[in-house]
Amino acid sequence: MKKLSDYEVLNKDVFYRCEHILDYIKSHPDMPFLEKEAIKATIMDALTYKNEIDRYREFLNIDNLEITDNPDDYRYEEYPFISGIPLWMKDELRKHCIHITGGIPISMFLAKPPSKIDIHRYCVYDPNTAVSSIFEDATFYNVIYTSPTRGVKIESKRPFVEVNINGVKYLVDVLTKRIIESSYFKNNFGFDVSYELSKSDFNKKQRKNYNDQVKEENNLAIYICMAEPIFIKNTIPNFAEMNYELEKSKEVYPQEWEKSRLIYKDMEMKMGIKINLGEKDNA
Repeated sequence: MKKLSDYEVLNKDVFYRCEHILDYIKSHPDMPFLEKEAIKATIMDALTYKNEIDRYREFLNIDNLEITDNPDDYRYEEYPFISGIPLWMKDELRKHCIHITGGIPISMFLAKPPSKIDIHRYCVYDPNTAVSSIFEDATFYNVIYTSPTRGVKIESKRPFVEVNINGVKYLVDVLTKRIIESSYFKNNFGFDVSYELSKSDFNKKQRKNYNDQVKEENNLAIYICMAEPIFIKNTIPNFAEMNYELEKSKEVYPQEWEKSRLIYKDMEMKMGIKINLGEKDNA
């Protein structure tokens, strides 16, 4: 048996609803069934993806927060009915900076936590479009449904994007940062569709507008200059993934970090002040 806290990937790289996943578990001891299932799938996906476990011989006991050799415990599922955003998808999203994200990596754009105050003004259309860009086809919906975790009917129309993962259709919920198997969602939580459109069905004008939104565009250096002074000292739990993505971008986009340092130097010369970025400034 091995404690979940002994796995570096779970301490560092895995998030659930924008928080470090192990911290989320500790701060939510009474999770509803579906949320616990999503967390189990997220953990086992990450450990399998990073080759940290033998998916055929090692299992998860979520109550004891450990990996066991007991086949009665939760086993890895290649296509779980609910999960957090899997690491392979985040790795792919991290590679693309596009127009609709403001020129920052899609993974960073999705890491923004919707606050309880502005949740009804949180724009779901833009992140849905961003997610769809890494898939050959995707379907956009506006629906009325019942919340899977709260059991409350959502009367206002809500956008979802549906994607095909190796032949299995999933709804990506960019608000809760989860994926849910489409058939499971539609069979259990209502799916009253008021609008539906697939990329493959775009007309010429729709295709042009979509292509304009998802075209590659990199403004990360400028974003770094604005975001770094804020996030290096931000310890709010649900901003943990934003902090992580900012740090991760140093590996994926080193040239943009070099550009950001030149921008800082230019700002210092023009303003006559020293910009202190703190201990996380590795330049």
